[in-house]
Amino acid sequence: MCLGNSTRVSQGGSIAVLRPTRHLEQADTNAHMLLLFSNRTEALIGCAGIQVEFQGWEGKSSVRRDRCWVVIHHDGDLSASEALPPNALPQKPLFSFSLDAASTQTMQLPQRLELGVGDAGLIGRRVSLMTSSRQGPVTLAEGIMGWN
Repeated sequence: MCLGNSTRVSQGGSIAVLRPTRHLEQADTNAHMLLLFSNRTEALIGCAGIQVEFQGWEGKSSVRRDRCWVVIHHDGDLSASEALPPNALPQKPLFSFSLDAASTQTMQLPQRLELGVGDAGLIGRRVSLMTSSRQGPVTLAEGIMGWN
């Protein structure tokens, strides 16, 4: 991950690139969604939370955004979700939050999260975009949190 040279400039914070699972109906199976996390709140005076930007939802109208939530798991193993029985609830997450129904891509969470590595850090953790179904929760997309 750290080897080689890149012309990409670091944006700060962390990022999760979410790849769709078989449960997300879409025309482009190579499409992905991005969750960008930032603790930069200098523009938001008096707000101590974390800013989350959600990109790539466009064109996924078969699923209502306001019925989805994000789960940040304790582990970083993408095969862990495959080992669960279908529609099983994941173990108690490290953190989770609902996506708002607003059309805006950016939302503010009330608490600050550790965007680094470590016991409380998000880097290296599995991130899932979930929705509910008649049979229980369904994972729509999944990825690993990394540096942005």
